[in-house]
Amino acid sequence: MARRRRRRRRMTPILKWIVLLLLIIIGLPFILIWGVKFPRQQSQVPIIQVWNADTGKLMTMTLEEYVCGVVAAEMPVYFHDEALKAQAVVARTYAYQRIVNDVRIAEHPEAHLSTDYRSGQAWVSTEALKERWGLIDFLINYRKIKTAVSQTEGIIATYDGKPILAVYHSTSGGRTENSEHYWSEALPYLRSVADPYGNHSPYQYTTAVFSINDFLKLMEITSLGEVQVVERYPSGRVKTLEAGGKWFSGRDVRQRLGLRSTWFTVAVDQGQVHFSVWGYGHGVGMPQYGADGMARAGYDYRQILQYYYQGILLEKIY
Repeated sequence: MARRRRRRRRMTPILKWIVLLLLIIIGLPFILIWGVKFPRQQSQVPIIQVWNADTGKLMTMTLEEYVCGVVAAEMPVYFHDEALKAQAVVARTYAYQRIVNDVRIAEHPEAHLSTDYRSGQAWVSTEALKERWGLIDFLINYRKIKTAVSQTEGIIATYDGKPILAVYHSTSGGRTENSEHYWSEALPYLRSVADPYGNHSPYQYTTAVFSINDFLKLMEITSLGEVQVVERYPSGRVKTLEAGGKWFSGRDVRQRLGLRSTWFTVAVDQGQVHFSVWGYGHGVGMPQYGADGMARAGYDYRQILQYYYQGILLEKIY
């Protein structure tokens, strides 16, 4: 009996180490992910309804939870912390102005937004991120995202006391665009500004080549005729292109051909139509690679936002 008691005592330290190891394994995810807390008074945070385009279901969540999913979907996680903060503010602002103005998705009027980026901005679930990154990288990356969201909690961009239309894009190509040159409305805070900060973008300059037959088909013309840029906006982006005896807007050409932006040159050579393209996206508002470049140059998220959105204020609404 004495020997048995001594054996039990010798096993006690082993049991302690097992318990400690289990606590570390179970507790580490909570420390990494939930160590960054959202506001204690969750009732102050607006609720948003989002249509999940993947599952075909309506989701209800807080605005801060939604912003985490947008930042993860819209901006590379390796971007500078200040760029991620800027992305969090514009994502929150874009969603908030839809909530207060009761703007809904046409196909799903029960929802303010969809997870489909074509209806506004992309969103991704934590489950999808775990599959994409793996568990360990998910724990590290999602903590970085939650930190950016938490440190800008409740902050939106306003102009004249109202939340702005916080549009953004990937890469400007060297200069952003006035809102009325891509859409119809001229907004005072969406003005064209020089953007020397996004040169590290892989989309700063790209090319696209089409056979003449493919070009005719996509442009819905019967003959090539003279293919040339007729007029440009001051930013350099194409206002009007001539092809097959017809005139097309730069935006129409981009959409028909799937070009990355409306800032392009065109040439016909050896039976092909060649496009050289600068930037990626509509060019209005904050370029994400520009935000990352500004952050790496020492600017904080407030300076980044106030540069790309002219005359705005950053206000904490909860």
